[in-house]
Amino acid sequence: MASTAPSGMPSSKEKKYDRQLRLWGADGQNKLEASHIALFGASAAGCEILKNLILPGIGRFTIIDDKKVEESDLGVNFFLDDDSVGKSRAERTAALLGELNPDVEGDYIEDSFSNLVATKPELFQPGWTPFTHIIVVSPFNTDDVLKLSPEIPTFLVHSIGSTAMLRISASTRCVVDTHPDTLIDLRLLNPWEELSAMVAEKTKDLGIAEKDGGMSDHEHGHVPYVLLLLKFLEDWKAAHGGNPPSTYAEKNAFKDMIRNSMRMDVPGGSEENYEEAIAAVLKNIRAAEISSHTKAVLEDPRCINPTPECETFWIIAHAVREFMNRDDQGAGLLPLSGGFPDMKAESSTYVALQNIYRSRARRDATFVHENAKAVLRKLGRDPELITLDEVSLFTKHANFVRRINYRTIAAEYNFPPDDFHKKAVTSALQSYNAEWNPSLIYDYVALRAWQEYYSKIGQLPGEDDNYLDSDIREQMRITAVDYLSSIGYQSNIDHRLDQMLQEIIRAGGSELHVIASLIGGIVAQEIVKVITSQYVPVNNTVIFDGIKSRTSVFEF
Repeated sequence: MASTAPSGMPSSKEKKYDRQLRLWGADGQNKLEASHIALFGASAAGCEILKNLILPGIGRFTIIDDKKVEESDLGVNFFLDDDSVGKSRAERTAALLGELNPDVEGDYIEDSFSNLVATKPELFQPGWTPFTHIIVVSPFNTDDVLKLSPEIPTFLVHSIGSTAMLRISASTRCVVDTHPDTLIDLRLLNPWEELSAMVAEKTKDLGIAEKDGGMSDHEHGHVPYVLLLLKFLEDWKAAHGGNPPSTYAEKNAFKDMIRNSMRMDVPGGSEENYEEAIAAVLKNIRAAEISSHTKAVLEDPRCINPTPECETFWIIAHAVREFMNRDDQGAGLLPLSGGFPDMKAESSTYVALQNIYRSRARRDATFVHENAKAVLRKLGRDPELITLDEVSLFTKHANFVRRINYRTIAAEYNFPPDDFHKKAVTSALQSYNAEWNPSLIYDYVALRAWQEYYSKIGQLPGEDDNYLDSDIREQMRITAVDYLSSIGYQSNIDHRLDQMLQEIIRAGGSELHVIASLIGGIVAQEIVKVITSQYVPVNNTVIFDGIKSRTSVFEF
């Protein structure tokens, strides 16, 4: 029987997941609990990834692995014990990982990735697969990975010795709640009627001394800095042909104008609200700008011409675009976020000013909502499909929304590579410098050679003592050179590549638990971002070098 909490008290689930609910909220948690994660390869890295997903409460997981537990597994995988030796690795890891969170359902399939892809291809196709997200941990054959649908979010993971890599493949991800550092947008250069009226009311006696019937020191020191800035902007524009301060020198002069109006014969020798106003000049006295990410969304063909099948994200984005284009709505500006900073002020004045901003934000969101309903009607869809709450979330984050167009795995591994891949890798190689730009691009090339070697020979480089490491290294070096030639890179190969080839061969395909644990945290974090559609996930490759303690991110 389910336990219910008294009214106003947190439920048992809210208590259990209290900290993470503060990060991604109830909506994010619901999406997490609706997910079904498939893990191919119950390695140390794979189990560490699942651990970090099971603890916050994914819905289900299925482990697919055909190997038996060996003694060597016990030294790197904390989710196997002595009793597991000789038993199914998929079964044992599923059972022991499942103990971490009884709310999560766990299952296993004792089969190999290659065989399952060949015999049950429907498991990897949208509409048929039970899996919402797929994790594939090395070693794996490249041809098998290329059979996965690009519509299912897939996370390819390498953990080889001291080197680890994550590659994300998914359809376009649209993120509204990116959790920016601040949502504050004061619009000081674009005040509206209600805001201007409050400025006139609260600053009419600003320049009059108390003895002449002006403000008392207490009143003068509690005028919110937003109103101070707006008042002094009016005075500045009156003296400068209607233009606000725009250059650095003009803004410094504007600061002096505010500073000279401050009452100095008060306790402390200055007024805190005036100091706040001066500190806010450079950050807030500027024209409203649209971020490059939001521009990319608004200029996307899916936003300009939404279709009956498109996601609601694009409907709302189109409605925002229309809001900006209409003089009776946004008149070129994005909807107001409604974010408002703390400041020195009387409580009643602060709340009244905050409500003016919130009211304007609600007004803008309502306009966008009506625009969205009109688009839905035009497309023959239910006009109530999109709620005002959804629109309000979008308009609140309008200048921070992100569209991430993930490239498919096939686009990266096809031969010859496409132009985007050629340019991305060539640019990273050309900009590499051991001193000022020590990126991990050569780690990537070495891992490509490692992957090619395994896919062709079916054996982990350095695993068999019957093969000399020097012979394997030369073979992998030839593979690396062939790859570099395919992207048009003809320069001399940096010694760093030889070092990397030697290092991953020396690893023999084995894992170090500390590296597996670290990449497990990275991968799980990115999966949570993709599942919840919150925060900004990596696009699309992360490489970690445990020797150098360095991480690089690339889009390949």
